[in-house]
Amino acid sequence: MKHFILLISTLFLISCSTRKDKLLNRSFHAMVTKYNVLYNGKNAFEKGLEKVESTYSDDFTNVLPIEPFSFYAEESVDDDVKPIGQSDFEEAEEKAVKSIQKHSMLIDGEEKNTLIDEAYLLLGKSRYYTKRFTPALESFEYIIKNYPSASLIYETVVWRAKSNIHTGNVNFGKKALLRLLASSRLTDKVRQQAELGVVMAYEQTPDSIEQRIAHLEASLEVVDKGVMASRAAFVLGQLYRKQGDIESSDEAFDRVINTKKGLYKYKLQSKLEKINNHIEDYSTEEFLEEVDHLIFVRKNRPYINKLLFQKGLIYEKADSIQLAKSYYVQSIQKSEQDIHQKMIAYEQLGDLSYDEKKYKSAKSYYDSLIDVSKNEKSLRVIRIKRKSNSLEKIVTTIDAANKNDSLLKVASLSEGDLNAFFQDHIDGIKQAEKNERIKELKALAAQNRATNLEGANSWYFYNSKLRTEGRAEFQKMWKSPRKDGNWFVSSLLTSVGSVKTEEKIKDSVQTNNNTKYDVAYYTSQINRDPKFLDSIAKSRNLNYYELGNAYYNQLKEKKLAVEKLEQLLVFNPSDDLKMGAYYRLYKIYKETGDEQNSNNYKQKLQEEFPKSSFTKLVNNVEEVTVDEEENEYIKCYETIYELYLLNSFDAALEEVNDAKIKYAETDLAPKYALLHAYIVAKIEGKLAFRKLLEEIKLRYPNTDEAKKAQEFLNNK
Repeated sequence: MKHFILLISTLFLISCSTRKDKLLNRSFHAMVTKYNVLYNGKNAFEKGLEKVESTYSDDFTNVLPIEPFSFYAEESVDDDVKPIGQSDFEEAEEKAVKSIQKHSMLIDGEEKNTLIDEAYLLLGKSRYYTKRFTPALESFEYIIKNYPSASLIYETVVWRAKSNIHTGNVNFGKKALLRLLASSRLTDKVRQQAELGVVMAYEQTPDSIEQRIAHLEASLEVVDKGVMASRAAFVLGQLYRKQGDIESSDEAFDRVINTKKGLYKYKLQSKLEKINNHIEDYSTEEFLEEVDHLIFVRKNRPYINKLLFQKGLIYEKADSIQLAKSYYVQSIQKSEQDIHQKMIAYEQLGDLSYDEKKYKSAKSYYDSLIDVSKNEKSLRVIRIKRKSNSLEKIVTTIDAANKNDSLLKVASLSEGDLNAFFQDHIDGIKQAEKNERIKELKALAAQNRATNLEGANSWYFYNSKLRTEGRAEFQKMWKSPRKDGNWFVSSLLTSVGSVKTEEKIKDSVQTNNNTKYDVAYYTSQINRDPKFLDSIAKSRNLNYYELGNAYYNQLKEKKLAVEKLEQLLVFNPSDDLKMGAYYRLYKIYKETGDEQNSNNYKQKLQEEFPKSSFTKLVNNVEEVTVDEEENEYIKCYETIYELYLLNSFDAALEEVNDAKIKYAETDLAPKYALLHAYIVAKIEGKLAFRKLLEEIKLRYPNTDEAKKAQEFLNNK
């Protein structure tokens, strides 16, 4: 009987060949395709799509792309970043390929299995979602060419157009979609997809907000529920706000909130966007109450980081900057998995510090943003990197100036003031240690309470945690036993040796602790040698001069530049720095319309440095011919270069620093900057050289020296 059933089954399978155009064959392969392979493939695809829609981390500070994909909107995503749901889409592709290979009935150039076109569509969509747009395009083209009368032909045209947009054929894709929308045969779902496809095409075109709004509205008229409808309405709200139409923006966000089967994250964010629309119109308390209520709702726990950030925004708009900062920090702490939110909060903190002129803190926050980013090529990271790099030299110079100021200040104190200064320092150390001990005791007490709450069965040998801790403590004290014949004596000798070593360490620690609290130890470290203090003063003066120029040139902060340069003049610097400071102050005051101070520094230049290049600049007198100017520059440059060739790098560095100041406001500045970089490379090495080359690129763009700097950076 078994052999008979096996024979019948074999004959049945043989009769269902893909090469025979019979009703049984067509029905069999269509049924297997629909209810087995293709069914599983569609399930895998839907699973991947759900992951894309629910887990993709959107950047709500910018207008969202209409499709929530990691590869969309910017092509700079790292190659090793896998698209969301890739394994599911790969499984769907595998099932689609299997359907085509095993169940396609292409007989005499005509496909007899009516479901193979669906398999090709699934194949193309799966490739599309794994960033392989060209292979996806091939699948869609195959359907259009070979199945022109298929029921899903219009949907295929939409997917082909979207693939063309991603491969750079934006106009072709847009025209195809607009032609398709003129048809009256489209289902609501396909019409929605086509409208959103046109929006996607217009995202690549500047000044296209009105067109995007029109097609978003059209898509929502056709389908007003579901995930894509809620996202479309959200983007619509953002675009209306960008146009300044706050009323329409509010209405769009209300549509998101009321969209059936829409994602909850869009609904919650829409409530926050409505607050942002009116953040300057109503009282702070009113908005804070609304956000506090949202924080209280248990359903919003996964979004607590965004709600805390929103509180920060509200406080920032109310000029409560410290409170705003505290909530941005809390948002970062709650954003372990949400990289986008963490980056946004770091940028906000950096911008606040930047506005407060706290450039070191600003750079620190910007660097933190760069560190947490998973995509170094994103537009935000590139922009922040530029901002951070522009602060690099300024922050370094500020630190150097502060350090030199501190050294000079401490060295200038009398013995009594010096002792009092260090006693205050020691008192601060003791208080900090006391606070740390109190903190540790509180933590220990809390741990003990938690242990006691474990119940009556927490006796040592029944408590795995206590057992583990006890074993570790035992091994720490007695070490692991040696596995040899004299293990007891050996361990005893080891213990004695360990005790002696520990005693030495304790003595060393005790000595360090004693010096830490000893005023005499600190006062003995003060170097009051006149040569040392003179070198520190010169270094400090150069720091102030560089900061004054950096504040003026890079940050456009004229007030800060004036403060630093006028403070520099109080220190009675060298003539080179003094004349440079006079000229810069003359120029700043002239630009700000302060004629009195401008004329004052002009007069100082004329009286103290009548023959300097800076004086000739303020006088607008061309006393020196071009040839003489050129000869002077050539002679100076050759002198420095000769010192460089003779390996007298310190002397060359001193001369080039003077030349940089002298020619700071001329076209010669980049030339001396590059020569300075060569000299520093010999003294400090490759890393310092590269830093200076980067600085030349930023400070003197579009010059021959900047090009040379870039060539060096590319080659080394």
